[in-house]
Amino acid sequence: MTDTVITQHLKAQAVDRPPKKKESPISLAITPWLNSLPSTLLDLLKQNTGASTLEEVQQNLVGSAPKRWVVYEPMVLLPSGSFTSEPWPSLLTSLSTSQTEDLWTSILDQLSPPKAPLTHLAINEGIPLLQSDQQEENILRSPTGLHPLHGSFGSPTSPSFPSSLWVSTKQNSLTQTWAPLHTMFSRGNIKEKARLLSFHSTIPLGSPPLHPHRYLPPATLNNSYAIDLYAGIGYFVFSYARLGLKVLCWELNPWSVEGLRRGALANKFTVRVITTPEDLGRPTKELIAGAEEQIIVFQEDNRHAARRIAELGEEEKPKVRHVNCGFLPTSEPVWKDSFDILVQGFAAPSSSSKQEGGWLHLHENVGVKDIETRKAQIQGLFDGWCSESQDATFKANVEHVEMVKTYAPDVWHVVFDVYVSSSITN
Repeated sequence: MTDTVITQHLKAQAVDRPPKKKESPISLAITPWLNSLPSTLLDLLKQNTGASTLEEVQQNLVGSAPKRWVVYEPMVLLPSGSFTSEPWPSLLTSLSTSQTEDLWTSILDQLSPPKAPLTHLAINEGIPLLQSDQQEENILRSPTGLHPLHGSFGSPTSPSFPSSLWVSTKQNSLTQTWAPLHTMFSRGNIKEKARLLSFHSTIPLGSPPLHPHRYLPPATLNNSYAIDLYAGIGYFVFSYARLGLKVLCWELNPWSVEGLRRGALANKFTVRVITTPEDLGRPTKELIAGAEEQIIVFQEDNRHAARRIAELGEEEKPKVRHVNCGFLPTSEPVWKDSFDILVQGFAAPSSSSKQEGGWLHLHENVGVKDIETRKAQIQGLFDGWCSESQDATFKANVEHVEMVKTYAPDVWHVVFDVYVSSSITN
């Protein structure tokens, strides 16, 4: 065989050979840890699981270990169900505390970037809609199923802000901060956050825009407000603030409020939290008139929001451009209040024209086949509310339906954008 033929033959072999599969970092952490365990422990596991060899035991352990994870510095979050497939439960119950800790620290060391060591490890679980002890609605959306594996997350019985673990991540260049033992975080909202950030972008060149009334100059936005009735840790609050809007927020969960406050400061937004019974009992005018903070948070039920806006005088009434209703499976209980909040600001002194408009963002889980039907139902609701006005002509239009993410098979988390406009008649 000539050199040329040999070379071509070797090249053909190289092309035909499948690429070597990259080993998961978690597998790379587990393999040497398994080799460090006493052989008697693995022998016992071999007998209990029916494996034919110790190598088969190790292959089963590595093969059933989690392959995915999410980093929220300084925590690694593993997916639900991690380490629950045999032979992991049998092995973990046989380990000493130090052996278990060695496993978790090995995983953290393998996943840690060079300059930012990861120190906490947990397994994620779904957010229950009901409180397991009382079977009442989990209104605060507390992550009661989170399973910490390594590191101190804070006391579950006597928690405090200073002693609890706080983690963070960046989405769309905005920092979000929360305490994972007490507050949920939804990665899937990133698309909706980005959409809000571009909501009032410059009119594109070329064909006419679909919704030309959306394109507002910065000066208009800087003189306007957004209202978030389910503020959480600031999921959408920070998008509105980045646009230059002032934001009034309502949130019940004190842990979410603290996460919002920390996140606002991390993003260099000014923020004030109104939380004590004494302050919440004061007239709203005293609380927000002349406020310099860009974000004001009311730690109270959002049922007070419409009343607070209504009790403001004409000089203090905010010009509202957005009302966000981000609650699942439906935010319908606050839709009428959100409509009232929006239209109250149409006659605000800051208005430069009698022709006014703003948007309601209504979050809901809807079957994919039912979206158009639901859109028509929502249009009917708002048409009815518009017709009840005596001093202005209001018009509502469900101008867009945004499909954010799948919630269950054939069920989507959607946002109905309702544009409400008016012509003041008095």
